[in-house]
This record gives sequence, C-alpha cells and structure tokens, in this order.
Amino acid sequence: MPKEQEVHIFPKVQKSLATLNESIRLFEDFLREDTATSLADYYRARSLAKEGGLAFREAVENAKKLLGSLPDYATEGYREWRKEFLEKHRILAHCRELEACRHELREDGFLDQIMTLEEIDALLNLHFHSQQEGQRKLENIKVRVVLDKLSEMLIHARELQKQALVKQRGL
Repeated sequence: MPKEQEVHIFPKVQKSLATLNESIRLFEDFLREDTATSLADYYRARSLAKEGGLAFREAVENAKKLLGSLPDYATEGYREWRKEFLEKHRILAHCRELEACRHELREDGFLDQIMTLEEIDALLNLHFHSQQEGQRKLENIKVRVVLDKLSEMLIHARELQKQALVKQRGL
C-alpha cells in the first residue's frame, strides 16, 4: 500500500497549547496594573491567540478525519493503516469502565504534560457517559478530553483579549 499522508492530532494540539499559553500569559501581563506593558505585547498576544485558534481548528479537523466514520468507498488497506496509526500513536483509549478510563488517562504520558489530574478527572466525569451515546465511541474519549481543554483555553484567551482591548483603548 502506498504511504498515506500522516495526519496527526497531537502536534497540532501541542502547537495550539503552546501559543494559547503564551497568549494568555501576555494578556494577563498586559492587564496587570503593576507592570508596564507595551502595545507590542498586546498585538503579539492577539496574534498568538489567533494562531492558537487556527491550530485548534486544524486539530479538530484532523480528529474528525482520523476518528470519524469511514466512507463506504474506503479501501481495506486504508482501514488497516488507520487502525495501525491510531494504535501506534496511542490516540485511542482502551478502557470500558469509568475507573479504568480514569486510570488510563491519568497514566497517559501526553495528557499529564498538558493537564492536571483534577482537570483530567473533571473532563472525564463530564464526558464519560455522553461519549457512549449515539455514534460516539468511548475509545475516542482521550481526544475529546484534549480538545475540550484546548477549547477552554481558547475561550479564556478570547475573554482576556476583550479585557485587554478595553484597557488598550483606554490608554
């Protein structure tokens, strides 16, 4: 089989995470009263927030491609490649019960770099049952948790951006 284009979720997640973290830090510094910040910091933070949002959207699109349902015309070779790819990059969860999922997600080397145990538990509790309804699959819970964390960060960055815009216009 010819080598498929590797569309990977986690590098986009890492890029989004890094840019959003930096954007949030710069916005918080800009909003602090006791620090002297420049408009360049505001514009850099705004640019980073936009870049983080774009990386987040790309991660969501990649997740849909990798985890979504396959069209009827997908070849058996592609199905095998996708299955191997998801296993190789440890994108899927293998748990079936809440406590087993909690243990698996807490032990995941990627998740513990980007979230606290409390955040993992909170997002798992929020999505465990809904991830088993309809066409959703429990094995995709890891990606759902990661994308929700990024979504929260993006919302926070946008809120800080609005506050910074008010301060910037008041200067």
